Amino acid sequence: MKRLVEKFGKVITASFFVMGIGIILFLLTPLFYGQWGIDTDLIGLTILTTGVAILLIGIICRNKLHGWKFVILAILAGIMSIPIIMLIVTSIIYLITGKPIGS
Repeated sequence: MKRLVEKFGKVITASFFVMGIGIILFLLTPLFYGQWGIDTDLIGLTILTTGVAILLIGIICRNKLHGWKFVILAILAGIMSIPIIMLIVTSIIYLITGKPIGS
């Protein structure tokens, strides 16, 4: 573990774990849905895209990018962050109103 952190850095290593959790949740969807009726595919994909966004941010910070590489990676990180931002917004609306969006 220490060698992994030394090689990639803390943020990139953490993103690997977040992406792993997302992949596991996505792949276990048939089990969760069949046994307990829990649909985890969207949650898994959201966690996976959040991990990719964290990875891109880690690459930007670790390599201290400038110019067009920085702009492209920053745009990709922003696009990958949209699902988690929407999840936060819908959670806040649910906590305020007590009703999920659309009902």
